[in-house]
Amino acid sequence: MTPFSDIPYIDFHTHRRTDQSGTICVVSMNGVPDRQADYFTSGYHPWWLEDNLSVSQLAVLEDLYTHNKDCLGIGECGLDALRGLTLERQEENFIMQLEVASRCGAPVIIHCVRAFDRLLRLARTHRKTPWVVHGFVRNKMLARQVLDQGIHLSVAPAIKMTPVFAEMLAFIPLQNVFLETDSEHSLSIDRRYAIFADLRGIGIDLLKDRMFDNFKSFFAAKWKYHDGWSEQSS
Repeated sequence: MTPFSDIPYIDFHTHRRTDQSGTICVVSMNGVPDRQADYFTSGYHPWWLEDNLSVSQLAVLEDLYTHNKDCLGIGECGLDALRGLTLERQEENFIMQLEVASRCGAPVIIHCVRAFDRLLRLARTHRKTPWVVHGFVRNKMLARQVLDQGIHLSVAPAIKMTPVFAEMLAFIPLQNVFLETDSEHSLSIDRRYAIFADLRGIGIDLLKDRMFDNFKSFFAAKWKYHDGWSEQSS
């Protein structure tokens, strides 16, 4: 068992690598990596697509996941009813990325805004690998529906939260949740851990242990190449 003092914080989904000691950051890249990251995921965000994905773009994802040990998963990709192509076109691009993930056995990190009906429908037919919806801010009822489809949730606790968001955070089973900063860096990941631990009435060390176990399980196919992280990073 890893000593509590050696258990890292996990920033499960971020767009900026931090040099904060004792932290693993999983940096989200759009297609080909364009910056330095120890661990990353790669996908095509629905905001930045102007057409259907090409064979070569999909090949980039497959090659990265298959041949780069630091590429832990596919994403973020998904659906956004407020921005980007029509939802029909977004769904086509999302499915193509899900098919890459299925062929490779890759976990998928999902962006979903006001399209959970489509996401839950797709989960019933296309979820062949672990999925997580990142940046989840909705209510407890929707969280339950997503969890019932076997999809995990990644959240960013904050100092000021709506009662609905706080209620949802208090509800999520610890084995199904991850913590992230995403693009909002006013609070570091350790502060978000502290807020979540206080909300759940548990100690930071126990929360770090649970989040690290979740992380290793979700990214198990690639994490085997990085086992011994605490010793390498000490």
